[in-house]
Amino acid sequence: MSKTILDLNDDCIECLFKCLPIDTHLSFARVCTRFRNVWLNYRKYIYARLEVGETSAEGFQQELLLLRQISEHVKHLTINMNRNFDWSGAPLAQFMAILPNMSALERVLLWIKENESHKTYECILRALELLPRMQGIATYQDNNVIDSVYQFNDCESLLRESAHSRDPLMEFIENHTKIRVLLFNDASIRPTLEDLVRHSTCVKELTFRMTQKAAEYVPLAELPALRELHIFGNGQQQDCCPLLPLVKAISSKLSQQLHTLTINAPGLGYPEACEIARINSLQRLDCHLTDPQCLEPLIALNQLTELFIQLPDCSPIDDLVLDIMKHCQKLNVLRIDLPNLGSNFLAEAYKLLQQVRDPSKQEPLILLLGINCTNLDKNMNSYLKVIRQE
Repeated sequence: MSKTILDLNDDCIECLFKCLPIDTHLSFARVCTRFRNVWLNYRKYIYARLEVGETSAEGFQQELLLLRQISEHVKHLTINMNRNFDWSGAPLAQFMAILPNMSALERVLLWIKENESHKTYECILRALELLPRMQGIATYQDNNVIDSVYQFNDCESLLRESAHSRDPLMEFIENHTKIRVLLFNDASIRPTLEDLVRHSTCVKELTFRMTQKAAEYVPLAELPALRELHIFGNGQQQDCCPLLPLVKAISSKLSQQLHTLTINAPGLGYPEACEIARINSLQRLDCHLTDPQCLEPLIALNQLTELFIQLPDCSPIDDLVLDIMKHCQKLNVLRIDLPNLGSNFLAEAYKLLQQVRDPSKQEPLILLLGINCTNLDKNMNSYLKVIRQE
């Protein structure tokens, strides 16, 4: 029996919206009543993250029509000014008429075209400054993150400086009171680390990719309000080791406040794992470990709710993982990439969870595994849910 696109459920049709260029969304929603109803019902999910400007002049007009109707749902917005048409005139004015209505907007990424006049984005910065939920502003220029960070006490200072320089576009407005998120990809931030820390007392989330020695990032542990830290190695070079000075600084300065830590970089061994185990407040940990022994100190993290670990091929780690499950009783999600677990692991895990968890108060522990494992008995579902990842 033949099927049509209308036989898809609403979730599948939502996925179709996400796969289409956004300048075609309104046209797609007008195809039929079913598509329009899905668009209306799923707008807050489809458009939580949105990029505008990466299109033609005609396509940008369609994006603006869409943006008028979904502006209240957008949380993260990329404004692509590195385009092949000029939108410093009427298109910019149309965009600026919409921006003040984006009350849910939290983060903005300005993608700046080379030699763009500061007047083009001046009004955008002024409008962002007034939005009630703004947390962070970042900029790209010519596909690279700007690598200079400056302090500005107000929007006027920022605009005066940016009129003469192409660099200082990742900035802080109103003495940083509204900036809560910093993102550095491959940008070199070494020359500005001390100033960054001294003037960024409200930053709660920081992401960076190491382009220098790990020890040179130690000042970042001084950020007083930091709650989330994501560290990535540079895939093109392996000279960021050793990680111990940086991890030791993090555990020393942030042990009572950091709740999310990601370290995806080479060299995270047993000494670093021991330092991580000292971060008493940690609730979410995602790390690539060099050795199974690194799992041993992690049992001290009794506030963990999510643990994602990746290990190289190694000897069986059943006892080490079971020990974590025994001591970290608040765990909701445990993911193990490339594990070597024995055939009896699931049965042992189920037996252990029966002893340490109360299914009337806790949801089943979600165990994400990248291996083939035997089917669970249906009675295990109240304690343990296994998801096999391909």
